[in-house]
Amino acid sequence: MSERVLGIIGTGLIGASIGLRARSEGWFVVGCDADGAAAEEALRRGALDAVVGRDGVIARADVVTIAVPPLATIEELHRLGDLPAVRAELVFDVASVKLPIVQAALGVKNFVASHPMAGRERSGPGAADAGLFEDRSWAYVPSGDEWLDGRLRSFALALGARPFAIDAALHDRTVALTSHLPQLVAFAFVERLQELDADAREGLSGPVARELRRIGASDRELWREIFELNRADLAREARALAARLDRAADALDDRR
Repeated sequence: MSERVLGIIGTGLIGASIGLRARSEGWFVVGCDADGAAAEEALRRGALDAVVGRDGVIARADVVTIAVPPLATIEELHRLGDLPAVRAELVFDVASVKLPIVQAALGVKNFVASHPMAGRERSGPGAADAGLFEDRSWAYVPSGDEWLDGRLRSFALALGARPFAIDAALHDRTVALTSHLPQLVAFAFVERLQELDADAREGLSGPVARELRRIGASDRELWREIFELNRADLAREARALAARLDRAADALDDRR
């Protein structure tokens, strides 16, 4: 029986973590990255068996993972859609917005849009962890092909995750509140925190403040893309939270 080959386009935190876990499950993993140093680091970390070019990933892989930021994912899907054929029996992404991805993937053979609910405030292959997906939800948008969706579910399960199906628009509306808004709040909190006396904020940060500071250290460029692609849903949730905060502030004022 020939060795199964996983191809990873993008060797950052998620891509390298997938590679680490997949290699432990017996896959031969090849990968590429626009940043050659990141691909070489992923190789040194044991997330890849070989660094190859993008064409090599497409030509060799039985399963292809697109693990780049959302806008780059859309560009990659457009390139894949222009190919006459894709060898892989499964192609999937890991972007945290789904409706723009599904739209970009029209015409891409064997594609399933997906989103593992896992991550860290640190980025890059140096932060990769083979256990990153353990017992984490892994959302996917049904493709209409049950066999293909089953391949995605099996892969997610092998990485320790809990796959579940969800409509793309419902996914984006939900993560606007459960994922994107908390990140936006963390960024705003960190900016507000910088206005305080440094010694005071260091000495008087409780556990919630420390967690917000940790999350607020995440890659702002990546999150700017995510916010932009889910801007309508995120703006609605931000306004809803702001209204609740305004009411809370009014109630505090009324007690003076």
